[in-house]
Amino acid sequence: MKSRPNLYTNYDKESAIFSNNTQKFWFAVLFLLSVSLCFVATDYWILLISRSLTFSIGAWGINIVSGLAGQITLAHGSFIGIGVYTAAVLGGVASNSVWGYELDMLIWLPAAGIVAALFSLILAPLAVRLKGLNLALVTLAFLFICSHIFSNFISLTGGAGIGRKVAKLVIFGINLEEGLVFGNFLLEKNQIQYLICLFLCMIMGFGFKNIVRSRAGRAYAGIRDGDIAAEALGVNLFRYKASAFALASFYAGVGGAMASTISGGVEPGTFNLLFSILAVAIIVIGGAGTVLGPLFGAFFFIMAPGFIQYILKVTHLTESALPLNLGQIEAMLFGLCIILFLLFEPRGLWGIWFRLRNYFKAWPFSY
Repeated sequence: MKSRPNLYTNYDKESAIFSNNTQKFWFAVLFLLSVSLCFVATDYWILLISRSLTFSIGAWGINIVSGLAGQITLAHGSFIGIGVYTAAVLGGVASNSVWGYELDMLIWLPAAGIVAALFSLILAPLAVRLKGLNLALVTLAFLFICSHIFSNFISLTGGAGIGRKVAKLVIFGINLEEGLVFGNFLLEKNQIQYLICLFLCMIMGFGFKNIVRSRAGRAYAGIRDGDIAAEALGVNLFRYKASAFALASFYAGVGGAMASTISGGVEPGTFNLLFSILAVAIIVIGGAGTVLGPLFGAFFFIMAPGFIQYILKVTHLTESALPLNLGQIEAMLFGLCIILFLLFEPRGLWGIWFRLRNYFKAWPFSY
């Protein structure tokens, strides 16, 4: 309706990714700016943004199971690790100690998500019978089991304290590790990684938004708000809880596999309890249960050290002149933000953005 652009008359219009032309316009502008960024930013900032994009994918995963379905899990780091090592075996190079098949990226990237999703189905029967603290303890036990396997399965992971190299960027037989040449123009590896991460993040983000607005998304919300009431209304708890864990693990596997190509190597000790807690903290800071919240939280978590270093450089301060090192400052800042957001803004950075957006949409009649 022309006079009431925000009034939806059918479900198809309400569930559309872009509900109006304004959203389409700003998305196109943001997309073009994001693509052009890889040609003007330095390698340092390109790597930080690429990591932020891959962390966003993993954060969307835990947002499905915890933000939408309301299931507490501490095993998200394990599923990221499963995705990383699946990709490393299928797309990595073999050596005397580790497996590697050097397959194409179009094989190992989706396989990383699929294998992680299959392993998540181990928790599905338990997720139906347990909830709250009991479910958290079960997922914690699963994390410890996976950590033990990662540390001792040398042919898969390279072993604790040693690690292994990750999957190679090869698409259709073209080795992207060496860059791409278009005439006189060279597209370097960091730029290629950034563009792949950008397109992958965009696809997974649209996928998450579709999940939120789908029948499954409404079922997840019903389970989160009251699983007994949802079951009374016909929601199949086993099916939807299992699918929530599977989708979350698929996102975790894909995001972890892509993130590992940026680091170049991976060590089993990475996927510990702290790693899973950080995944939860990212959606708390960004905004649990929202589409943009994990994106905001991931960028805040990854970009904060870069901004701290930039401030030190501008103010001509050295890290040795501070009472704490950069890692300690980062950890304290992140912990303080979690406390402040839980106390004053439970919706996280998304809540702040939502209020600012509504303020300027109503301007000059904002109060």
